[in-house]
Amino acid sequence: MPSNTAAWLTKVGAIPLDVKPAPYTPPTEHQIVIKNKAVAINPVDWAVQTKGDALFPWLAFPYIGGSDVAGEVHEIGSGVTRFKVGDRVVGLAACLISGAEGAFQEYTVLRDHMTSHIPAALSYESASVIPLGLSTAASGLFQKGLLGLQHPSVPPKPTGKSLLIWGGSTSVGCNAIQLAVAAGYEVITTASPKNFTLVKTLGATQAFDYN
Repeated sequence: MPSNTAAWLTKVGAIPLDVKPAPYTPPTEHQIVIKNKAVAINPVDWAVQTKGDALFPWLAFPYIGGSDVAGEVHEIGSGVTRFKVGDRVVGLAACLISGAEGAFQEYTVLRDHMTSHIPAALSYESASVIPLGLSTAASGLFQKGLLGLQHPSVPPKPTGKSLLIWGGSTSVGCNAIQLAVAAGYEVITTASPKNFTLVKTLGATQAFDYN
């Protein structure tokens, strides 16, 4: 069993994180363990560090955070069929549920349905910024109780409807534009003028200055 090291948040407001040994957790049936190659930092990580007990009262400290991670599969659970040891993968780490699933450590447990292969042309660093932005956009667009829109398909099935995405050049916005277009919606978005070309490249038909 390999040794593991993590960046621990010992208590709310602790700065800096405390880098020290952490348990290595083997995967359960539908989990994998990856050796991390790249992680991304999100606003929620700052929120946990500064206001964790107010926003997330169920969290126990010390705590291992981090939602976005990319790496190489080190071990797989008995029920995992999509991945094998050595695969390059990116995943959404469920750090708010389990410390073993936090990204800020050498070895992270991922759920197989929240993990994807990384295309050969994409680096670990580029892949690591995708999961939380993508899942946030997808939840807002398609989840029941939120917008509940038609799901993406290949090819897209036109709905004849338009969708306004505010802040199209943000991480969540870039993902939302592509998902909405794939779901058959015409996308109108806001951004700063310097990002008009970017959002139109992603599929928006019109872009307006949010100022």
